Amino acid sequence: MNEKIFQRLYWEQVKNLTIANMKSRYRKTFAGFLWVVMSPILIYGVQSLVFKHFLKIDIQNYSLFLLGGLLPWIFITQSIDMCTPLFLTNRDLLLGFKINPLVILLSQILDNFFNFLFAFMLLLIPFWIILGDNIGGLPYLFFALINLILGLIGVAWLLSILQVFYRDTRFVLPFITNVALFLTPIFYPPEFVPENLRPIIEANPLYLLIVPVRTCIYSFTSDLFLKQILVGSLVTVTTLSLAYFYWRKKRNEFYIHL
Repeated sequence: MNEKIFQRLYWEQVKNLTIANMKSRYRKTFAGFLWVVMSPILIYGVQSLVFKHFLKIDIQNYSLFLLGGLLPWIFITQSIDMCTPLFLTNRDLLLGFKINPLVILLSQILDNFFNFLFAFMLLLIPFWIILGDNIGGLPYLFFALINLILGLIGVAWLLSILQVFYRDTRFVLPFITNVALFLTPIFYPPEFVPENLRPIIEANPLYLLIVPVRTCIYSFTSDLFLKQILVGSLVTVTTLSLAYFYWRKKRNEFYIHL
């Protein structure tokens, strides 16, 4: 009974903090909400224009292909950037109140996820209207997105703990993610990568979380999706396990280093 009460309180805190984050970000400014949603859409539009029309990448329905990779990538990298210093920026809250650090992390990721989902659907719906049945994996998109957000929680949780103990973590990550963007098949297909390098490039855990989302809306086959979601689920379990066990190992020192 006590465990059920704790779980209910835990998720109530996550919900309330998520709502508070969204209210504080958009309070008295519709332009703020519009910019948060439009920013990834504008980045998507520019990259679609450059790679499709200027560089003339020969991929059928390239705009849809790019949508399935770029927006999830932006969601992941923005969340990592915001969540890595989160425990330190909320130091007073964590030290002053009995609140689980994971509550703060989950609320931030959920806030980012709702923004991502709104922009993603805003772009996807016109494609769905135009292409219809050609986007055959839409019923499976829910599972791909759930796996994406769970895997991201594991990555962000681990990095936010590392930031508490190693304060340079947040400064190194932007460089790594910027380099990884060009080395990961986000705006180009994996077939463009030389075969001898392909296994290394495709081993990127962030890419393995993203690719099931792309497959749901682009060139879907059930066999391919099943393979990708199984690999993506393995990445999710691995990242969550690493974060959990690292937290268990360091939690006694955590509040001292805050």
